[in-house]
Amino acid sequence: MTTLADSRTLTLVRSQVDQPVDLLGLWATSSHDQKAYWAIPDEGFEFVALGRARHFRTEQRRDRFQSVRATMGDLQVNLVGEPGPEFSGGVLVGGFAFSDRELERHPDWAVFGGGELVLPEIFVVRSNDSFWITHVDTAELPDLAPGFDHRLGQVKEVDHKDDQAYLRLVGQALAEINAGTMDKVVTARSLSLPANLNAAALLERLRMRHPSCATFAIAHGSQVFLGSSPETLVNVNGHRVETAALAGSRPRHEHPGADARLRAELLANPKERTEHEIVVEDITRSLTIAGVRLEALSPTGVMKLRRIQHLHTPISGILPDNTDILDLVRALHPTPAVAGIPRQVAQDWIDENESMDRGWYAAPVGWMTPTGGGEFRVALRSALLTDDALTLFAGGGIVDGAEPTHELAETATKFEALLGALDLTP
Repeated sequence: MTTLADSRTLTLVRSQVDQPVDLLGLWATSSHDQKAYWAIPDEGFEFVALGRARHFRTEQRRDRFQSVRATMGDLQVNLVGEPGPEFSGGVLVGGFAFSDRELERHPDWAVFGGGELVLPEIFVVRSNDSFWITHVDTAELPDLAPGFDHRLGQVKEVDHKDDQAYLRLVGQALAEINAGTMDKVVTARSLSLPANLNAAALLERLRMRHPSCATFAIAHGSQVFLGSSPETLVNVNGHRVETAALAGSRPRHEHPGADARLRAELLANPKERTEHEIVVEDITRSLTIAGVRLEALSPTGVMKLRRIQHLHTPISGILPDNTDILDLVRALHPTPAVAGIPRQVAQDWIDENESMDRGWYAAPVGWMTPTGGGEFRVALRSALLTDDALTLFAGGGIVDGAEPTHELAETATKFEALLGALDLTP
């Protein structure tokens, strides 16, 4: 863990690269034990972070946001070299655990800890057709024209549509809601596949299949947490704050008419609208308490992804002085879209009743600049990859009127965001 004494001033050197760089190739071929990858193809934004020049981490989950903030101390970055946009000057990359409890269940998340932010030794970023590299002056720079193995590897298919334990879990959640303990709770399940996979090849497939999502990977040695998240927890650019409520879903259909009917059904369904409004109200209340001056809400629409579509309401505002993105991450997590209402009651129920450890699933993952801007996503459509297994995660919001079989089918659809990249879906 970095101490205040050695975390203060760091000199970074930035230069623009005059040739295209295969950033995923850099990530794949890097020998650094700790590295990260991030790409939103539709925004023309992509980066790779290699090694760690500064490491701000807590092993404990309780008070994880405050603990990481405390270890950051008065971090100062002295940026020299060529000019470029703020995000090209090096960012802190990482994430946090979903729960504030220590759980000893499958899978093992110990290597990721309760939360961490890493300022990398080498940071290479693409914005549309422009590339920059920022590094500590002692770093050994990589070959910027690497090649990597695009073969995916092997994975064993298992049935992801039949899970009696999950049906029972949803039934237990509905009993609590009917008893008045909670208004909503998000139940989730995991799916473990025996696998020997090339993480970079999987990421390549994910970013191609889900260009509007944030495809991400955070690696600790051979353990990699990766996914393609459609859900922004919060984005801060200057004083502007942007986020969105994303809750309520229907599958997609290849026939345009049938797909339109599913969209209309989603917009008109009382259960889905109630679930969505719970999320909207909680996010706006949390941001208001954090001091954000909110703008008028945009109308609720539908976000269309490859296999699923969600109710979607953009939310924006102005950040107050002396507040940065980490303050908002702490204020917003866990949203009702991944935990429930009341927040703490729902999170406690999840910890006590789900058979798995969510670890970093459904938790904040992303990046921030030393001056407090950046973006964190909710780590959905995600999986934990080890040497011999891939564990996927998916969940759904349970409110009064939910049907267990429908909720099971929804998680199966969400699994397919990753299973499709493995060629394991129809």
